[in-house]
Amino acid sequence: MGAGHDGAARELATQMRAAGHHATVRDFLDTAPLHLGSALRRGYEFELKHIPSVYDMTYRLWYRVPWLCGPVGWLITLLTRRRLLRWVRHDRADVVVSTYPLATGTLGRLRAAGRLKVAVVNFITDFGVHPMWVHHGIDINLAVHRHPATAAGRRSGRPSVACGPVVSDAFKPAPDAVAERDAARRHLGLQPDERAVLVVAGSWGVGGVTGTFRSIAGDGRFVPIVVCGRDDRLLRAMQDEADRAPGRSVVLGWTDRMPELMVAADALVENAGGLTSLEALRRGLPVVSYQPIAGHGKANTAAMADAGISRLATGEAELVAALDALSEPGGARDAQVASGHAMFTADAADHVVSAAYGDHALAPAVWRRPVRVAARIAATAAALLGLTWTGLTAGVGVAAAEGAGVAHPPPGAGSVAYLGVRLDSAELADPGIVTRLIDLDATAVLDARTAEADPAAVKHLGAEGVDVESGGHGQTLGPQGTSTPTALWTRARRDAGAAGVIGVLAGQSVTVFVPGRRLNAWDLVDCHHVRTSVVVPDTTFVAADFQGPASVGAMAARQIYLVDGLDASPARLAAVLDTVATQLSAAGLPAVPLDTLR
Repeated sequence: MGAGHDGAARELATQMRAAGHHATVRDFLDTAPLHLGSALRRGYEFELKHIPSVYDMTYRLWYRVPWLCGPVGWLITLLTRRRLLRWVRHDRADVVVSTYPLATGTLGRLRAAGRLKVAVVNFITDFGVHPMWVHHGIDINLAVHRHPATAAGRRSGRPSVACGPVVSDAFKPAPDAVAERDAARRHLGLQPDERAVLVVAGSWGVGGVTGTFRSIAGDGRFVPIVVCGRDDRLLRAMQDEADRAPGRSVVLGWTDRMPELMVAADALVENAGGLTSLEALRRGLPVVSYQPIAGHGKANTAAMADAGISRLATGEAELVAALDALSEPGGARDAQVASGHAMFTADAADHVVSAAYGDHALAPAVWRRPVRVAARIAATAAALLGLTWTGLTAGVGVAAAEGAGVAHPPPGAGSVAYLGVRLDSAELADPGIVTRLIDLDATAVLDARTAEADPAAVKHLGAEGVDVESGGHGQTLGPQGTSTPTALWTRARRDAGAAGVIGVLAGQSVTVFVPGRRLNAWDLVDCHHVRTSVVVPDTTFVAADFQGPASVGAMAARQIYLVDGLDASPARLAAVLDTVATQLSAAGLPAVPLDTLR
């Protein structure tokens, strides 16, 4: 899904070709029919950016009930096996290497069932070995470090070897490192005594990049160099942050200058434990992990820290302390650099060639037919539970990214920004807040309990022409005044039904639900029944955390913004709305209400 899997595959193919072999790289997601692979990729990106808790819950589920990997893998194999086997025959392959978990599971099943006659190598690019990363049918596991190699061997029962990361030769330390570093720093305008910190967030620009930048720039001892990947919105926001930040900084979008940037930098800050961190280790650049992204990001960064090849900072103070220790010559820096270099001790290409021409016995080998039939019956039954859970978690991201029940800017919307403001009871009754909503042409987002507590104020909003939309049912309080837990389906039904209550009070049709929590499949189903769409904001400004104009970055066209006024005073919310109005004006963007989304 991300650049790390693709980068490892491309570099391994480059090494194989350099050794005189023929190598072809294929994208496993292209094996799925009906463009399901593209939908899965978009859903995954949507989850990481907008509902990471859903992805994190899905990722950790497999650790708790690993037997679900079987039925889900069976379904994936059923959908992809024809094209995958056709690729193997077309390329007359002697060996197939997987750098992606779903491909590993499918290849392992085909190998164990006797459908795939050539050797299969599983190259594990992560430090955290997820249960989906291994299968008992593959011939050999290759891993970037001995820790994941040990875990893969234990989970799969197959031979597992630590061959080190597969990283381009462009990241090898240069013979004349001092001259190369001086030239790279001059190109970036860095002074000899400045400590440069390279901040990366992968090809998609996912994670708390803005907060990381503020922590580093605010310390005053470092020059942050931020790479925003392919996210143009993040690039614009970070450029605006850099203009306001004290001291100097460098902000870049997608770049092929990573080797040069790593030479110029004194430390790297990352959040996923992916390919970029491995490239940095090859370069001899110390790595600090901070605010890791959901799922594999948390697993990878924790495992890397346990292996001693990176630091995992759990707060701003730890981040600054780690950078202080690692960005200057000393024992801490030397130890981490040495640990990183020690990973690159073998050649993955040699192991691939050995697998192609070696004798790797499988356990089990070819299944006997009665066992295979029984296993398929059991897998079919178990798949019902696996698919149900997948639909309630990962499936939500796919459906949302594809527009199923989730509102998006309509085609031809032009240069506008979509703006909603979540109100509590005090803000709903405040005349100044109402005036700002009217001036901004913003949507008022209310939960049913707040609306029912002050129906006159809600009616006044509707009479003034303010778009009023649903924020759900609101908290249900028990006898002790605490929120009472409810089942997912019950909460979804109540939140979907709140639109009718709020619409009656406001005297207008309510067609949008803006959840204040993570989504689940029942939300999409129940909102569909009451003909409302779910809105997932691209950016949320929390008024209670407002620290001045710098808290609201540059705003971009066709983005959905939500100002959350809960737990903030009307005066604090008014200050946030004034800042949003200023930023919209600076960007030349009119705000439009959320009911214009489709």
